[in-house]
Amino acid sequence: MAVATVEREPQISHPEYPGLHVGMMGMYIFLCSEVMFFGSLFAVYFYLFGSHPLGWPPPDTQPVQYWPLPFINTFVLVSSGVTCHFALESIRLRGVMGRFGLVGAGILIVLFIIPELISGFYALTGSDHAVFDAGLAFFGAVVAVLAIPFMLGRGRAGGRASFIGLWIATILLGAAFEAGQAYEFINAHIKFGGLNEFGSAFFAMTGFHGAHVAGGLVLLLLVLGRALRGQFDAQHHIAPAAVTLYWHFVDVVWFFLFGILYVAVTAF
Repeated sequence: MAVATVEREPQISHPEYPGLHVGMMGMYIFLCSEVMFFGSLFAVYFYLFGSHPLGWPPPDTQPVQYWPLPFINTFVLVSSGVTCHFALESIRLRGVMGRFGLVGAGILIVLFIIPELISGFYALTGSDHAVFDAGLAFFGAVVAVLAIPFMLGRGRAGGRASFIGLWIATILLGAAFEAGQAYEFINAHIKFGGLNEFGSAFFAMTGFHGAHVAGGLVLLLLVLGRALRGQFDAQHHIAPAAVTLYWHFVDVVWFFLFGILYVAVTAF
C-alpha cells in the first residue's frame, strides 16, 4: 500500500526587530502622545515668559543654578542613555561587540567619565552640598567605568552578560539621576521668595519628567527580570527595543529642560 508523504517546509524564525512590530508601533504612538504632553508644558512656560516683558523670572525669585547638581545630573542621565543603547546593540550582535564596542567605550571615557571626574573634583571646592554633588559625579563615573568591559563584550563580559551588565548600569545611572533630582527638590538648591509662575512651571516640568524617569526605571527592571530568565535573543527583543526608545525620549526631554529652566535662566 502506497502512502503519500508531504514534506513540511522548515519553519523560519523571522526577527521581530527592527521591523515595525506591533510592540514598537505601540511605543511610537505612546511617545507621540508624550511629545504633545511635554509640548503643552513648554508652551505654558513660554506663554508665562512672554507675559513678563519686564523681566523673567519674576521679582523675588532665586532660580536653580545650573551648576553643580543639574550639570552633573545631566551627564549621569545621558550616560545612561549610552549604556542603554549599546545594551540593545549587544543583543543584536549576540554580545560580540567588536569595533562597535570600542566606539561605545570611547564615548563613555571621553564624553562622560572624564567630565564627571573633573566635575566631581571641581564640585568639592564649593561650599553648599559639595559632598553630595561630588559623590553623584564620582558614582556616575564609577558605573561608567564598570560598564566598559561589558561594552567591549570580551571574555566573561561577552555574550548575554554584555546586555545584562549594560542594562544594570543603565538602571543604576537612572536611579542616581532620580536621587539627584530628589535631593535638589528637598534641599537648598531651590529657593523661591514665594509662590510664582516660574516656581509653578519649574516644579511641574521637572516633576513630570522625574515621574517619567521613575516609570522608565520600572520598565528597565521588568526587562532585566525577563533577560535573566533568558527570554531575549538576537531575533526576539521587542521589549528592550521599546524601552530603549522610551529611555532616549526622557534623555531628549531633559536636554530641553536643562537648557530652558537652568542654563537660560541662570547662565546669562
